[in-house]
Amino acid sequence: MSSQNFTPQDEETLREALKRCSRETVENAVSFRKTGDKSLLDSIVLGIIERYAEPEKRELLHSGNDNIDMVKDLELDSLTMVEIVLCVEDALDVKIDNDDVQTLHTVGDIKAYIKKKIG
Repeated sequence: MSSQNFTPQDEETLREALKRCSRETVENAVSFRKTGDKSLLDSIVLGIIERYAEPEKRELLHSGNDNIDMVKDLELDSLTMVEIVLCVEDALDVKIDNDDVQTLHTVGDIKAYIKKKIG
């Protein structure tokens, strides 16, 4: 990922991909892609997960608990998990290996994996 190669067309594509996420998530993703500011990663990942979680489950994401289980606590199914992975890949310009997805069970697992992938 190179922030220097993030064009206005890339920004438009990113905004379209994240259009159902919160404004904060979209702006943080654009800022990350422009600057590479890794301090934005957690809020982007949480914002994307929140977009796919049922409204009554979203409160859990704001608790700060990284042990929230994606399936047990947020009741996300495998198709939704794939959608989240694709959205995170688009937002952060990172490739998430299919084999690795099977090991990502909690919000903390996802955050740690992304931070490791980004470097």
